[in-house]
Amino acid sequence: MSRSRLTGIALAFLAVSCLAVPSAEAATYGVTPSGSSAVFYVDTTDWADIHYKLNNGQQLNIRMTVTGGRNQFAVTGLSAGNYIDYNFTYWDVSCACARDTAWTRYTHTGTGGGTDAGTGTPDAGTGVDAGPPPNGDAGPVVPLFTSATALEPATVENTSTAIITRVGDRVRDRHMREDMYQAYDHYLKLYFEKRTHWIEIVDEVAKGGSVITVNLYTIYPYDSPDFRAFFRGLNTVAEYFHNADFVKVNDYKYTSSVNFNAKEGRAIRVGDRMELEIGVFLQAPVEGRFNYYSTGMLYMVGQGGVVPFEGQGSLRDSFPLPQKALSGGMTTLHTPFSNEPDNRFLQMATNLAPVNAQPFVEGRRLHHTNFRDGSHSEPDNPVFSAHANKLGNNYVNVSCISCHKQNGRGLPPATNTTLDNYVVKVGKVNGGTVTVDPALGFRLQPRAVSGTPEADVRISSWTTTASGTLPGGTAYSLRKPNYSFLNVTPTNFSPRITPQLVGLGLLEAVPESQVAGLADPNDANGDGISGRMQTVKDPETGVTRMGRFGWKAGTARVKHQVAEALNSDMGVTTNVFKTQDCGSSQQGCAGSSTELGDSELDRMTRYIALLGVPARRDHSDATAAQGETVFTNAGCAKCHAPTLTTSQYSAMNEFRSQTIRPYTDLLLHDMGAGLADNLPEGQASGAEWRTAPLWGIGLTAGVSGGEAYLHDGRARSVTEAILWHGGEGEAAKQAFVNLSAADRNALLKFVNSL
Repeated sequence: MSRSRLTGIALAFLAVSCLAVPSAEAATYGVTPSGSSAVFYVDTTDWADIHYKLNNGQQLNIRMTVTGGRNQFAVTGLSAGNYIDYNFTYWDVSCACARDTAWTRYTHTGTGGGTDAGTGTPDAGTGVDAGPPPNGDAGPVVPLFTSATALEPATVENTSTAIITRVGDRVRDRHMREDMYQAYDHYLKLYFEKRTHWIEIVDEVAKGGSVITVNLYTIYPYDSPDFRAFFRGLNTVAEYFHNADFVKVNDYKYTSSVNFNAKEGRAIRVGDRMELEIGVFLQAPVEGRFNYYSTGMLYMVGQGGVVPFEGQGSLRDSFPLPQKALSGGMTTLHTPFSNEPDNRFLQMATNLAPVNAQPFVEGRRLHHTNFRDGSHSEPDNPVFSAHANKLGNNYVNVSCISCHKQNGRGLPPATNTTLDNYVVKVGKVNGGTVTVDPALGFRLQPRAVSGTPEADVRISSWTTTASGTLPGGTAYSLRKPNYSFLNVTPTNFSPRITPQLVGLGLLEAVPESQVAGLADPNDANGDGISGRMQTVKDPETGVTRMGRFGWKAGTARVKHQVAEALNSDMGVTTNVFKTQDCGSSQQGCAGSSTELGDSELDRMTRYIALLGVPARRDHSDATAAQGETVFTNAGCAKCHAPTLTTSQYSAMNEFRSQTIRPYTDLLLHDMGAGLADNLPEGQASGAEWRTAPLWGIGLTAGVSGGEAYLHDGRARSVTEAILWHGGEGEAAKQAFVNLSAADRNALLKFVNSL
């Protein structure tokens, strides 16, 4: 799509990496007629894209090919009088920035000549569309889940006499509503040993009966556990109407039943809100504490399945969350009661299957394990000696949690300190093909177990690229990082800050066909948005998959994302990636191995996949509702798609047939020169990024201790992140800029409610 060049007030909000006057070193470009063809060129061997319309038709956006020492692309089959409007986006090594040239018209004469005003220097940053060749369905993508996928057991069973619900759980420190302690969402010492269980709710009322039986299954003997149901909260914040001991069936099964709704003073009936909780006492002898609480759950009688809920009224009585608040479908967490804002990304999915309760906590232990010395990141937990000394000689950090603090977004470190919560991807680019950097591999790893690290990378300073005041008086200042390197300075590199981790299992379960349906690589509908599907090679099977994870959607599966992080960030090998990340000139890292076994990798994968998504907040607030309308009208929802639906064939039950609200289309979009780097990845050019999900964004400050958005953490607020949008996001950004102060604040309140 074409876009007019920005003038006047719009220029104040231009977010580009090269501003104002083009440098003398900028590449020349233009077009050479050849018979019935026209050969367009940019005099550079780094990446370059052409955007063009033939006879004012549909715009095409093409990755050019390096031929004869320059980027070229030929338009063929031209006749005299045909005209082509075109411009280029290319990487300029002289300023380490992406440049956009002015739009120019070429008219073909049909005699080997033509008119062309397009030779010269570029206009930096008009934010036009850029991208590799059109690729809407990305070719023969192999789906992750089909009717042939082996399914894990369903957690809700419908029989002739009852609806049976089964859900996994872990122990807790205090009651859910005891916000005076702030001790419900955290994890206690030895949380991974003997301290998970699962609950079975046999609802005969749903089938005309009068009793609900609750069975408790444990992995370690419990000593007279308690069963509580129907929240009361009159004398204490954690009071229930129904209080009973479970009856022991054997060391690993306990049972209790209820047929009376003491809250209402009558028999239980369909539609009742039965909040329940278990009091846990471990059978002695046991190391550490023996008494615990459990997760508060809400069961709607006659419905089946536990439901995400919120507290209403002065007592904060439990009511199901409305559909619009269920960001992660039935994996959504209940609204918090215990005032622990830093722990919102640490929780099990609400609908956790029994089979995943113990793997979840064991995966969490590995996530928190230092692979150098085996220590746990949280106090009083034993050294995991089986996983000590697995750290590769070259690494970024010692554990997953060292980068993914509280599973939230990373914050840029102080200037001139090592980037130890970033992945800095590197490579050699030749004609759009990325090959290994001989001195670094594909990742810059700034630390070493022994010897001199391969290199170091730091943010040396920040450059203010634009500043001003938005209509209504909101001041802003946009900044971008400048990097310095020690030992090796890569020619092509892409720093990526730590993203948040919640909801990944749900995104993996979104069908490829649904994402392809959102793609519009040639902007056929003329709305200025041309999202494209990323495709990647499956490292285990070699088939082509749809990319979903990472800043440029470079990974297809949660398992592969975890295995890649283990390998490139910590130097820990698995059966997915058996060799360490090394360049051809590096010493001491050759050979292959499997340091972390398949079962450990599976547990880590399940932990990451099954992190529950926080519920939307302020879902009934009038200003936030107004902001949702403004968000859509401004064009934000064209990329940040509000809802997706997961596959009925997802292997894990928790993710099957869920309506989720991640606010992403999982597609690549050209975000303009200001956000471009010079390292392509798969189908993605330097200017293309996957639409980042927005769920949980309003919890960032509480979880991470500050705010940092976009791929390199440059944006310190949602407002700054929006003002950095260019390319396909330019129109939405300008709409945001031109909003009234009231509408802009409403939009921000809506985004921060997600």
